[in-house]
Amino acid sequence: MHRQTLEVPYSPKPIQCTLSWPEETKNREDRESPSPTPVLIFTHGAGGTLSSDAIANFSAGFAVHAPILCFQGNMNLKSRVKMYSCVIENQSFSMCLGGRSMGARAAVMAATDATERLVLVSYPLHTGKETRDEILLDLAQSVKVIFVIGSRDSMCGLGQLEDVRSKLKCKTWLVVVEEADHGMSVKPKSGTEAVGKMTGEVVANWVDECEEKKTEGRITWKGEEERAEWSGWSEVSADVVAQPPQKKETPVQDPEDAIAATQDQPSKRSKSKRSKSTGKKTPAEAVSGRRGLSWSCQGMSPRKRIKR
Repeated sequence: MHRQTLEVPYSPKPIQCTLSWPEETKNREDRESPSPTPVLIFTHGAGGTLSSDAIANFSAGFAVHAPILCFQGNMNLKSRVKMYSCVIENQSFSMCLGGRSMGARAAVMAATDATERLVLVSYPLHTGKETRDEILLDLAQSVKVIFVIGSRDSMCGLGQLEDVRSKLKCKTWLVVVEEADHGMSVKPKSGTEAVGKMTGEVVANWVDECEEKKTEGRITWKGEEERAEWSGWSEVSADVVAQPPQKKETPVQDPEDAIAATQDQPSKRSKSKRSKSTGKKTPAEAVSGRRGLSWSCQGMSPRKRIKR
């Protein structure tokens, strides 16, 4: 795998990015170019970095098959969306965007009219009783969305996600990572890297070509064999709604998970204001209404970029 660091001009300081791509690129233009155009632009969660395990593992798996550009952002959602738009403009590419946790929300908000696919890993669908589905419900019918969710993700219950998916106008796919939490960690810890890389590989193949009728699949860590196993795509839901009760435990929480859990939590005062139906939007809600940014988007579709 090739890797290159680069900076995207931005005020007050440049955006740090990492571009990773396969040892042998399949596109002739990419072989002749010092660095290829990314097939996916991706960003981390609220408290993560480019070196966080969840990002490093996913990007390493994706880069086995296609180029991926990951960029470093801050913990503010509105600011992250602006940074995303800046990276899109710099790369002249917005056909396939994605992120994990808060980064996934930023990807949805930064999507342009040219965006064809969204990769949403560990999407923070809910915090307590609040469901964050408004920006998903606003997605155009033409967009294709893939969710990658751990079966133990406390911020995206599979039953609630299934309900939201049924309401969306766009086509969706779901990859369930068995026994993974919001940080995409599994037990034992030795399986986390392999599972993370597998999610990247599955998504890269989905970007290359996705089946319209087969929309769900699972990744499982086979401890005895010490490998991650992909089930392949299926037309039938693999128990995504009915989940066995989980034992209460207090695992060591990833810093990114802890921050994501408190992102955009309304205070008691703001709740009382909203209950009076003032009609005013929060900053995050105002950002979610941004559609069709005027950035120029050139280049081929994801499938054309990967397959000769």
